[in-house]
Amino acid sequence: MLNFRSPSNHERILAMAMRQIEKMLKDMQSEGKDLSRLKLKKFQKTHHIDCKCKLCEEAKKKNDPHMRGLIEDGFKVYVDGDKKAD
Repeated sequence: MLNFRSPSNHERILAMAMRQIEKMLKDMQSEGKDLSRLKLKKFQKTHHIDCKCKLCEEAKKKNDPHMRGLIEDGFKVYVDGDKKAD
């Protein structure tokens, strides 16, 4: 029998990520960073430009780098013009 009141795996992962982001922001604030000008930007790291996998070959044919094989997703934090990748 399924228990519909327990949080799904997706919700647990999201909650864990939010706790880690909150900790990172608190650490930045304790280091004296002014978070009033905080910006978060999503980024995607793809396969190397010389990769010959199917996804990268298709991206090259269609001249669309967004179709390249994805290595990782992430985000970058910008505060007061400083760039810090996390």
